[in-house]
Amino acid sequence: MEYIGERISIKKKENETSIVILSSIDKTKKQLLLIWFVLWTLGGVAVFIEYFFIPDHQTRVAIIVWLGFWAYFEYKIYKALIWRLSGVEKIKLRERKLFYKRDVKGRGKIKVYEFDFMKEFRQIESKENSFFENLNNSYWVIAGEKLAFDYYGKEIKFGIQLNDADAKALFKMINNKM
Repeated sequence: MEYIGERISIKKKENETSIVILSSIDKTKKQLLLIWFVLWTLGGVAVFIEYFFIPDHQTRVAIIVWLGFWAYFEYKIYKALIWRLSGVEKIKLRERKLFYKRDVKGRGKIKVYEFDFMKEFRQIESKENSFFENLNNSYWVIAGEKLAFDYYGKEIKFGIQLNDADAKALFKMINNKM
């Protein structure tokens, strides 16, 4: 087994190369995300319980709107937490095909891409002072892919929140196999 950085492991067999990218290795950030999720949940439950004790109709409507936003972010934080606790990206290169799966606790759909139809395999360059780039690289978001290619006119991205050195090494390795 070969390693690229702290999060990427590569296993080579006769006609197959398997790559696993861990979602996270920082235990402190995982704990903080879990604490945030628990506190966010408790806050929403407290507001929901208070809803039944408020007689004013306009305040009740405002609370329902607030609970809608709360539920959306509860779902997003939950997904990020589960991804950080047990998510991995799995890539297999075999038979001139790239197999890709975002695996969370053994679940996820395998997507197959044939090398012959993959166009412009590239490393996505980071924009250091971009608000959206910083948001995509934040710990509570499942985004910030660093590698991409075009497949039948659609952009396919992977390599979630890899640092530039790891992304470059992975790019080079996959590009050589293609």
